[in-house]
Amino acid sequence: MNHLFKSTPFHFNSLFMKTRHTNSVRTLLVVFTFILLASSCSKKSDPDPLDQYVGTWNETMVNGKASTGDKVAISKSGSVLTLSGFTANDFTATVSGSGFQADNRNIPSGVPFTFNDNSQGQIYLRNLTGSLTGDKLTLTFTVYVASSTQQVTADFTEVFTKK
Repeated sequence: MNHLFKSTPFHFNSLFMKTRHTNSVRTLLVVFTFILLASSCSKKSDPDPLDQYVGTWNETMVNGKASTGDKVAISKSGSVLTLSGFTANDFTATVSGSGFQADNRNIPSGVPFTFNDNSQGQIYLRNLTGSLTGDKLTLTFTVYVASSTQQVTADFTEVFTKK
C-alpha cells in the first residue's frame, strides 16, 4: 500500500502534465485557426486593373507612321473610364477582357468636314476600342463622315505613351 501512495503522486503529476500540454496545444490551434480565418476574410489590396489606363497619354503613331499631336487624358469612376481631349466632348468606355470599348458606338468628334463639292458633315468615331501592351495605349476606330451628297470612312490606329 505504501507503494501505491508513492506511485500515485507520480501518476497524478504525469496525468496533469499531459492534460496541461494537450490544453496548450488546443489553445494554440484555436488561436492560429482564428488568425488564418481572419486574414482570409480581410479585404485584399489587389491593384485595380483600371488604374493602368489612368493618366495623360501622348500620341506617338498614327496608322504606323510617327506622329505627335493628340493627347488623351483618362480618368476612372467606379468601373468606367472617361476619355478627355480626344474629341470635343468627353466620352466613357467600359473595360472588358484585355481592353476597353467606348460606350457610345458613334462618338461625335465636334469637328465639321467639308467635301470637294462644299457639302459638309460631322466627323464621328465609330467602334472605338483601346488596349494596352506594355507602356503603349492603342486606340482603334473608324472615322465616318457623311453629307447630303457624299460619305467617307477610314480606319485608324493611334498609339500613345503615358506622359
